[in-house]
Amino acid sequence: MHAIASYTNLEEGDGLAGNILYIPFTFLMAIGLILLVAVLAYKKGKRAAAVALLPSIPILILFQFYFWNAEFHHYVKSYAFPSRTFTCKYEEEWHGLSVPLSERTVLLGSEDVCSPFYLTYAEVNKFESLYRRELERLKDEGKIRAYENAERANAYGSKYMEYTAELSSGSKIHIAYKREASTNLITINYES
Repeated sequence: MHAIASYTNLEEGDGLAGNILYIPFTFLMAIGLILLVAVLAYKKGKRAAAVALLPSIPILILFQFYFWNAEFHHYVKSYAFPSRTFTCKYEEEWHGLSVPLSERTVLLGSEDVCSPFYLTYAEVNKFESLYRRELERLKDEGKIRAYENAERANAYGSKYMEYTAELSSGSKIHIAYKREASTNLITINYES
């Protein structure tokens, strides 16, 4: 599929979490820590400032690691704020239809569009069992007409697992799982 090929051609070492707001957050945290230490040193003495500094520095480092290291960011986000379902409010046919996602799955695209790119920590067997069960349920409910599971290859010869669900209108949803460079990716594409 084109979507899998286009996302996974990232350069090795693209390890920064990508949000421009992390820069001011970093400065504000550093300024906040400096102010905290200065106020404590002024009000309570150097000993109180040193005691406050001991837990504050590791916490600041963890936050910075979360902000600036993409792997750590995704790992923490997969526990704290996982993506649970894929919905697309911009497609009329998706009204009332959502595709469940594996546990510990993180959105890699933008939330305000129908972004199909997800990183997951689920292994292929959990992916297969989840979608076999969920697509069967959607078929029983009459939301999809049929589905199939197949192993496919992209334009670069890389193999991946894909479920294709056919909606009652004849449109298709492709849900693909690919492991690349120790990263598990899920893409969801709509084909009218």
